[in-house]
Amino acid sequence: MNLYARLADLKGDMNVTGTSDDDERVRMIEDVSRAVDDLTHRRFYSETATRYFDGEGYSDLWTDDLVSVTTLKVDEDGDGVYELTLAANADYWLWPDNTTPKRRIDLNPESAQLTAWPRGRRRIEIAGVFGYSDDTELTTTTLNEALDATETAVDLVDGTAVSVGETLVVDAEQIYVSAIAGNTPTVVRGVNGTTAAAHSDGAAVYRRRYARPIERAVKMQVARFLREQQTGGPLQGNGEIGGFSVSSLYPAIRDMLAPYIRRAAVVA
Repeated sequence: MNLYARLADLKGDMNVTGTSDDDERVRMIEDVSRAVDDLTHRRFYSETATRYFDGEGYSDLWTDDLVSVTTLKVDEDGDGVYELTLAANADYWLWPDNTTPKRRIDLNPESAQLTAWPRGRRRIEIAGVFGYSDDTELTTTTLNEALDATETAVDLVDGTAVSVGETLVVDAEQIYVSAIAGNTPTVVRGVNGTTAAAHSDGAAVYRRRYARPIERAVKMQVARFLREQQTGGPLQGNGEIGGFSVSSLYPAIRDMLAPYIRRAAVVA
């Protein structure tokens, strides 16, 4: 799940048309994607979640990568009850101001509620969307049926517009494609903390996109690994699909990823 390269793009670059090895290709893309997460100390996919942070008595709070905050609450006295709810702008600002992801929350010195984050474990509760971005692009297909919240076989107008391993977005729900038969993908509903919901016939279908250098790095790494398997060249990891790790990344790929490495890792 949360693959940073599309199977269709990988096969196009490698001039591959067959489908017999697609399961292995998808597993390899996933392995490399997770190796990228481990190397960079961040997650490039978005996850709707509630997370808890320790207060240090300062006016700034470093967090995991943040796309947006839904609610921010504070346990003032350490009793496990988050009795104080802060308001964006009036009480706090997300930093940096003009770019994403957000990585720090600064208290507004003019706040009437709080001037310093209280010291102690789990004193701050943040509900929101975590990750590097929640970037999407519109696909060339739409739903070809009305969906309820439980259906896992989803009829599309054109099933060729999506790939196995993709995360799709319909309305606010993220949906993982595990298989495709004709125009009907088999999916996992409500992934990455989103909620499975009903959707209208004809609803737009988006796909998740990731930082473009990350997508290119993952695709290049997988293509190189697979070509070496085919030609009998030197293998990385344990020489098998599914045996990939950070140490298996080629030096040139690691150089591409270097600008994205988070030096002060907070990822939970």
